[in-house]
Amino acid sequence: MNLIPRIPSSIAWRAYDGEVLVVSSDDAQVRTLSDVGSFAFERFDGASNLDGVAKAIVSEFDVTEETARDDLLVFAEELRSSGLIVWVE
Repeated sequence: MNLIPRIPSSIAWRAYDGEVLVVSSDDAQVRTLSDVGSFAFERFDGASNLDGVAKAIVSEFDVTEETARDDLLVFAEELRSSGLIVWVE
């Protein structure tokens, strides 16, 4: 949970009414993220680690810390494998 996600500059995204729309330059596909996914994505700033984002999710949504951590790790890895985020080293 110490991984630090960052949105690459090649990724275009905007938040509209609590939902984030993400467009990658590779495939020009538009993705709409869920409420929790949008909340997390907006915090992938290259400074906050996944643990901090999970804690923010717990304080904002009705979810346990264990569920927030597990789901966030899966979500972040899916985004990374799609090229929508990178891990800060």
